[in-house]
Amino acid sequence: MFTQLSLLAMVTAAICVNGAVFPALLAARQTTCSSTYTVVSGDTCDAIAVKNNVTVAALEAANPDIDAQCDNLFVGESLCIPGTTIANSTCQVEFTVQSGDDCFDIAEQFNVTLAALEAANPQVDPLCDNLLPGEVLCIPTAES
Repeated sequence: MFTQLSLLAMVTAAICVNGAVFPALLAARQTTCSSTYTVVSGDTCDAIAVKNNVTVAALEAANPDIDAQCDNLFVGESLCIPGTTIANSTCQVEFTVQSGDDCFDIAEQFNVTLAALEAANPQVDPLCDNLLPGEVLCIPTAES
């Protein structure tokens, strides 16, 4: 009985690896990567996400080996960068964050709602307390 179960498990694994399941999983991951990023000393998921204009959630989804605390990044490791979420057709202009900027003031400056600014920049958290000087934000089309 044990031998039959072991044999069945090995055959099933071989089919999954050599058949349609494993290549389909690889293809799905490959098609979600718009580029790759090589981890450097001091990188965090937040910093990598900001540098690549993606959300941390999108970065983690494209790289399932990253643990929940994002403390298992290794220098030299290559990460999948999913399609960017900032560059889109609703951007009227890009704005570079300066020290002291906050979402409310930026939204007011460009005559857009805070909700529209946040929707166009999913990497910015709901409290808008993770803006970094030098970060580029998408400013959506001004509202009438």
